[in-house]
Amino acid sequence: MSTSMSKRKFLMGAGAVAAASAAIFVRRLARAEETALQGTPSGDLGPFYPVEHPVDADSDLTRVGTGSGRARGELIEVTGRVLALDGTPQPLARIELWQANAAGRYAHPGDTRADAPLDPSFQGYADLRADAAGYFRFLTVRPGMYPVGSSFRRSPHIHLDVRGRQRRLVTQMYFDDTDARVLAQDKVLQHDLWGKSPVPATVFAKLRKEASRLDAAARLFQFDIVLS
Repeated sequence: MSTSMSKRKFLMGAGAVAAASAAIFVRRLARAEETALQGTPSGDLGPFYPVEHPVDADSDLTRVGTGSGRARGELIEVTGRVLALDGTPQPLARIELWQANAAGRYAHPGDTRADAPLDPSFQGYADLRADAAGYFRFLTVRPGMYPVGSSFRRSPHIHLDVRGRQRRLVTQMYFDDTDARVLAQDKVLQHDLWGKSPVPATVFAKLRKEASRLDAAARLFQFDIVLS
């Protein structure tokens, strides 16, 4: 066999291998794109991040320490997972969360509204860890709306600061049963999402039909956090 013939066969074989490898790569890329999740949008840290963290920062925000009092408002449980874009769980992710009470007031020196009382039985902040599979859950009350100046009101939301192994996300969680007109007038929400309409589903905790594991009287919401 001539040298030129051997070289031609070698190049043809190499080309076939390269083409097959490229096809496999394209198929894998397509599958990865099909299974990729949508990242949870980032949100404003807001002016009411706790100046001092309370001593009690567990997953039950409806009681403070060993006190017998119970926070006022509608009880809700929020559960979900912390995930990467490819669906990989983020084990032991740290989740800080803070929120207004049912009257729409934060336990923060910057919130001085006299028309909305503080609730001494409401913790208002938690510092949690997801489990080995990325799952988390906490019990709280549905936050109330509150005015921003005289122009609009903040719709019910909970602030979250989430740290995975390599990613960090500051975001705000809203509720999928909130009236669309309330969401539309919330200028902070519109600013954070660059005016996207409709509002992306990834910012909403979804109301579930299942019963709460933490309190029989609580409504259950699911909110998965996807770090991107």
